[in-house]
Amino acid sequence: MNPQLIFTNNKVVKSLQVIALGAVCLFAGCQEKIEDATPTLFEEVSPDSTHLTFANQIQETEAANILTYQYFYNGGGVAVGDLNNDGWEDLYFTANQGQNKLFLNQGNLKFRDITLATGTGGRDNSWTTGTAIVDINGDGLKDIYVCYSGDLPEELRRNQLFVNQGLDGQGIPFFKEMAGDYGLDDTGFSTSAYFSDLDLDGDLDMLLLNHNPKLFNYLNINAFETMLNSADSMSSTKIYRNDNGVFKNATKESGLTETGLSYGLGASIADFNGDGFPDIYLGNDYSAPDYLYINQGDGTFVNQVKEAIGHTSLYTMGVDAADINRDGKLDLISLDMLPEDNARQKLLFTPENYEHYNLFLEAGLHHQLMRNMLQLNNGDGTFSEIGQLAGISATDWSWAPLFADFDNDGFTDLFVSNGFLKDFTNLDFINYRNEYLQNTKVTAKGINELIKKMPATKVGNYGFRNINGIQFENQSESWGLNNPGNSNGAVYADLDQDGDLDLVINNLNEPAQIFKNRTSETSNSNYIQLRLKGLEGNSDGVGAKVSVYQNGQLNYQEQQIYKGYQGNVSAVLHFGLGEGKVDSLEVRWKNRKITRIKNPEVNQVLELIEADAVNEVSEENLKLYKFTQLGQYTNGSKAVLPNDFKRQSQLLYSLSQEKVSLIEADLNGDRESEVIIANGTTVISVSKEGISTGKNNYQIYTSDSPTITSITAFDADGDSDLDLYVAKGGYFDLDERDSRQQDVLLINDGKGVFTESKMDFGVLPSENVTAWDANGDGLDDLFVGSGYVPGRWPQSVPSQVWINGGKGVFTPISLENISRVKASQTYDLDQDGLDELIVASEFDRIRILSLIDGKIQDRSEEFLPGGKSGLWSSILIQDLDEDGNPELLSGNWGLNSRLQTDANNPVRIYFEDFDTNGSIDPLMTFPVMGEEYPFFSRDELAAQLYKKKALFPTHEKFSKAKIQDILTPQELEKARKIEVQTLETKMYTLRNGVFEEVSLPILVQSSPIQAIAALKSAQGFDLLLLGNQENARLKIGRLDANPGWLLHKNSQGKWDLVEPNKAGIQLRSNISAVVTIGNLIWIGVPNDGVFKYAY
Repeated sequence: MNPQLIFTNNKVVKSLQVIALGAVCLFAGCQEKIEDATPTLFEEVSPDSTHLTFANQIQETEAANILTYQYFYNGGGVAVGDLNNDGWEDLYFTANQGQNKLFLNQGNLKFRDITLATGTGGRDNSWTTGTAIVDINGDGLKDIYVCYSGDLPEELRRNQLFVNQGLDGQGIPFFKEMAGDYGLDDTGFSTSAYFSDLDLDGDLDMLLLNHNPKLFNYLNINAFETMLNSADSMSSTKIYRNDNGVFKNATKESGLTETGLSYGLGASIADFNGDGFPDIYLGNDYSAPDYLYINQGDGTFVNQVKEAIGHTSLYTMGVDAADINRDGKLDLISLDMLPEDNARQKLLFTPENYEHYNLFLEAGLHHQLMRNMLQLNNGDGTFSEIGQLAGISATDWSWAPLFADFDNDGFTDLFVSNGFLKDFTNLDFINYRNEYLQNTKVTAKGINELIKKMPATKVGNYGFRNINGIQFENQSESWGLNNPGNSNGAVYADLDQDGDLDLVINNLNEPAQIFKNRTSETSNSNYIQLRLKGLEGNSDGVGAKVSVYQNGQLNYQEQQIYKGYQGNVSAVLHFGLGEGKVDSLEVRWKNRKITRIKNPEVNQVLELIEADAVNEVSEENLKLYKFTQLGQYTNGSKAVLPNDFKRQSQLLYSLSQEKVSLIEADLNGDRESEVIIANGTTVISVSKEGISTGKNNYQIYTSDSPTITSITAFDADGDSDLDLYVAKGGYFDLDERDSRQQDVLLINDGKGVFTESKMDFGVLPSENVTAWDANGDGLDDLFVGSGYVPGRWPQSVPSQVWINGGKGVFTPISLENISRVKASQTYDLDQDGLDELIVASEFDRIRILSLIDGKIQDRSEEFLPGGKSGLWSSILIQDLDEDGNPELLSGNWGLNSRLQTDANNPVRIYFEDFDTNGSIDPLMTFPVMGEEYPFFSRDELAAQLYKKKALFPTHEKFSKAKIQDILTPQELEKARKIEVQTLETKMYTLRNGVFEEVSLPILVQSSPIQAIAALKSAQGFDLLLLGNQENARLKIGRLDANPGWLLHKNSQGKWDLVEPNKAGIQLRSNISAVVTIGNLIWIGVPNDGVFKYAY
């Protein structure tokens, strides 16, 4: 098949324009002006020029307002499509209370209002929401579907379908309203419609996204559960199946939940698991759950959101899917309401409520957190949420996310429309409203006056440039998109056919906007656009998969038209190419046939026809590695995690979470390695076969401590067998001097039978223990790293080195500056025959210690100059490439959280008993433009230091407060201070006695790294990085993006991340320990036990 050339970009004209401009400037002296006025990527084109005169104006009354209908400010939609088949994309806008409008594109960004001529203005006295342009009957003419909602009678909510009847004598399309004829005149509370071939029978079905017009009392868990489990045909999202041109409600047989707890604002239909069947991500507002419905291939769906996704947005708005990192898998974004601005965060949102959060979990809901979520597709049916690492998690009250390559560099960028007419959640207004309602007789007129007092803040839209496939740069200002307003529905299309994507935005109470993209004028980048011509029932080829290859690099898109919020984008697929060409492209159609084109010309629109496609050749997806789970050990029922935040609300994470500690040792003298497991309060020995067979397993010790934190095996008494040191800690029900924290030394009789030594190691909160022959006398000494003092976080006590005098007698050396320890390991770094001790701690740098002349010397700056304090949690030091130089890998918190810091702008904690009530008051700050602002809210401050509340009578005043406004100069001077200067997991290699940093793949920074294993491979060693932190405070949320990152060293000596679906390992849990013996791996998961794998 020879693809038809539709349009070409006039590169010659563009070049002549640039030359001409240069000539004019040369003779007119305008060089300085050009330098001063850097053009933005997008330029707003005035309605006077476009003739696009539309504004979604709403009018609040005593009967219809934000308090009677909570979606009153949610705005309207916009759809784009070529309605008269002239090759130019036309626009249809919805107005909530007014007339919808249809504009015919006449070229050169000029439009003509043909609403009256076409009869597509919609229904009077109704509340219009979303719209979709679709070829509903496969006749090659695009039709218009319109959704209705509002607290109105059913007849005024009946959705409309304007079916295209062709062109009149003047070339204007005319339409007939036929929703009833097609079975699509739904009378529910509709948000928007999505069309896709859900059952793969060749025609388009419809997903109708609905919402409940009434709020529910989310504090009443019984009412919540009743609503969740009650069917509501008016509010629940529906599937309409296309049966020979007539649509029938197939929701129940499809498996979708028919619930009244439905507040659908966004959805995406795409093949998320790569099995060839379209799946559905359904986003819900409020606390209603999001759903990930996986297509079973027979027209039914199963919700797998809990299995696939660690956490979702809380107030999910718009949704979109695209391949952001060019790995051939569709990633997913859902928008929420978290502001970027510190002051607005303080002003608009309430403190964390753990009881409320846990009640929803107990009711069967998934983990939900209030921020934008970017779910990176792992290719194995799971996603890793990386929105904060990507830099797109906070964009205020957001609506339409649109993934597209706006600058034609080959990477998918992101646009976000933004704004809410009034600050409905302003905490000062809520206090005023509550007082007003309590003390005033409520009337309709009074409610109207109350609404007028509601604060209003206009905010800008966002444009994010994709810089490396994972991270995005905020380019809102340089792209010309950040002018304050209230934007809702938005779409993209190449409206002027110049080879870049323009933006169209439907604003609330302001004119709609067209933003012309200037990329074709300002860069030498190339592009290719594809117009898919599907078979009759799916003329736009919805669901087709398109791959474009450049120099072996993949650029992948799936034909999804219905995306963002309340509308649809252009059906012409756009691929930016940078300055390169296309080696080949491939379209995989829904009928499983393929179209392939080699070396197509760039800067053109290609028309590809499904009828000309050939049969597919199947390809096998081979895994590079094979991990096989062999068994699991648990010590009984799961422990109930106490709420540590009741004791100290400002903790970073729960300190009472159970730990698993794992070591390899031969305790019974049979010359076979065993795995020693400390899990909760028990220490057991397990043979290599033990987890799966139960053979040779035996219990060593049971503790009365809430948590055994660490164990090590060493010869304490010089009798040539291995004894055990058991470190103890805990938090929730312990006090500072609780004797249950006392560590124990277990003496081995040589056969694996242990008795408790009488050696007194004192009472301190131990966190980590490592055997270390510090003085080189052949006797193992001990390093015991201290943790946090129970109830007094972040206060700590000094760690200890215990020097072994022989026969199990030890003498302590106190390490005053070493505390909050998470991990340690020994290695002879200077090759003098004596091991150094490498220590990873929170709120400290990586420490490297030696015992010299009987004293512990800190040699950190010698080996690791310029080391920065972090939340270091794990260590591996090993010669991974076997070149004689060890590598040091230390796990940190990562960059995928609300904590952002650097050496010059650290996260800092001030702590002291500021109110002299006997308890520690930790106050955490974070940097904004070089200033320190409180991480805590006004209410949290009042709960901890009540007298400070008087300093801030309003949330508005507190929203602008710095730490100097909260603490006096004397309190700041008195306070102890700790800080975090880096959150990056780091790798170094030792060169000439100094560690030099080695780069790591960016996804390593997606969550805390708590455990590291080196796996022997043909090229040396691969690395398995495990971790996550699922018990962080709610403001931070679950850090669960790590599925088990496997790193492999490539031929250039760089560390590559093996894609999870190729690694063949799926470890999404909160992992605290790992140990390997040969090709066997044991992985410790707190509260779940120990898992054994072979690789």
